[in-house]
Amino acid sequence: MRYMTASTGRTPAPKSSVAASGAATETSGRQFDMPIEFPANMRELAREAVAQTRENYQQIEIAANELVSTLVSTQSTAARSIANYRALLMKVAHRNVISAFDFAQNLATAKSVPDVIECTRTHARVQLDALALQTNELTELACSVATKMAETIKTSIATAGEA
Repeated sequence: MRYMTASTGRTPAPKSSVAASGAATETSGRQFDMPIEFPANMRELAREAVAQTRENYQQIEIAANELVSTLVSTQSTAARSIANYRALLMKVAHRNVISAFDFAQNLATAKSVPDVIECTRTHARVQLDALALQTNELTELACSVATKMAETIKTSIATAGEA
């Protein structure tokens, strides 16, 4: 915003910020290059705050490193367990495919409707038994995985609590 000076009635030319600050220094008569001296107790308080901050940072860094180590350990446990789970699923799928082919072969060789019904009944019973067994195997493996991962985390928490 432009303003008019009272003495001339004209708008003054804009000055650079350096020139303006120089003019302010000249007119006020003060120099701002004076060093500021803090009291000894303030300096000591600042030193203590810096030391405490460094100590807190080191503790946070140690905790973060332990957390990363725990996560890596948990992740590798999970990766091994997933591979085991996948292998078990492949075995289950293989057994189910073999069973389906056996059932198809038995149906193809059936001579009468009662033979087809008997074949279907037998296959259904075998498949239900297999399903129960497969469910138990997969459940045991899943529980084992969860237990291993929980033990890794529990050990890490106990170690962190001792430190």
